[in-house]
Amino acid sequence: MGSTRLDTTVADLYRDHGIHGRFTATTHCVFGHMDLHPQFPRETVYPEDEEPVPYGANKQEIARLKKTILGLKPVRRAFALGNMDVILFKPDVAAENVERVLSQLPLGQRFQPRYVDLNGGNVREKLQEVTEGRALLYWRPQGWMLEHRCLIETNMSYEMNSKRFLISSGIQTPTSEMVSLVDGIDCSILSSKRLPFVVKLCLAGSGFGTYIITTEDRRKDMLAAMTKYKQRGGTEVLLSAYIDLKQDLSVHFLVGALGDERNRDDPLFLGVTVQDLTENGHCTGGSIDYSAQSELEILLRDTVRETAQRLPLSFVGWAGVDIVIDKDGKQWVVDLNPRFTGSMPLCLLSGHFYHRLQLPCAQFGTFQYRGATGDVHGLLSQMIDSGQVVLIAATSIDVLLNMADLVWGGRDKEELGRIAGLISKTLGMT
Repeated sequence: MGSTRLDTTVADLYRDHGIHGRFTATTHCVFGHMDLHPQFPRETVYPEDEEPVPYGANKQEIARLKKTILGLKPVRRAFALGNMDVILFKPDVAAENVERVLSQLPLGQRFQPRYVDLNGGNVREKLQEVTEGRALLYWRPQGWMLEHRCLIETNMSYEMNSKRFLISSGIQTPTSEMVSLVDGIDCSILSSKRLPFVVKLCLAGSGFGTYIITTEDRRKDMLAAMTKYKQRGGTEVLLSAYIDLKQDLSVHFLVGALGDERNRDDPLFLGVTVQDLTENGHCTGGSIDYSAQSELEILLRDTVRETAQRLPLSFVGWAGVDIVIDKDGKQWVVDLNPRFTGSMPLCLLSGHFYHRLQLPCAQFGTFQYRGATGDVHGLLSQMIDSGQVVLIAATSIDVLLNMADLVWGGRDKEELGRIAGLISKTLGMT
């Protein structure tokens, strides 16, 4: 029996709110210009605007990224799925590393790994085998999924994941317009619009592809990035009004089946997190204050409900929305994630951290360490055994170099920061 109990799991939430069936999940993402593996090629049907790392010339960095995409992120995103099959690709996912993560949870809350060996060939056929008789749940749509029965139709999902949907759906988003890059960057409104404003690539996530233009230097950097984006085949971007914000919050909720009481007219509120962002707006982690959740739900409930009502009638399941609150208290939706979100474990660990350990705050982040992948449990054994740290995923990204995703609890934001520093020091990466 594991030492960490989730409040509930995605599988239980779906069952309890009318989303019935046998499911197989895949939580992988792919790139539109780079093969992750000869048997897992680049995405050509549903390409996205990727983060900048794959376009660099650093072969070691690209190789590490591939291992992170195939070996770390899928396990992290699957942690809270519960009793359902989850597709994982060998050799980048090692069964012993997955078992080490799952052993922290009660048996009934563990997902069931279904391993597909990319080096063994016949991957399409093996994917058909592991999904036979089941509906596919996914992180983002991919072309190979057209051969499978999916809970959410892939074309609809691709449309909803685009920033363009914020405009076309009628969601309460800052004043926005699509800007064509066809006639040249220098001729576009991007080079002359009065500051401040925001530019976004339509199909990018985790803060990549978002440019907050508050100075001419930032405009210069954005124009250079747009030139490269156009060279890669990009044709348009989203131009949005700048919001002088007071709060920036990520809300996670569930849209139940149409006949369920928690349908799109009253979605189930699951949690509000705060993203940890770099100066350029890239997401590096997130945190949650469990003691503030009731107050935040009251504050944000109407905006979440109105957003859910703008989703297609056939959409059901977990979703996330980023809401900023301006100086006048008005709420604006600046991003929509109609899919699993990276903060799912944070939302579902309130009982573990807040009620069991009396720790009202929690945070997640990624750490590197040297040695064997399994060494993370030994190095952090005292914190893991006490429950203050939960191991979400771990994988090897290079020779004797590993990466781990962790969630840890604390009394307040300051203590969360101190624990993060202690983790880095203990893992020997400071």
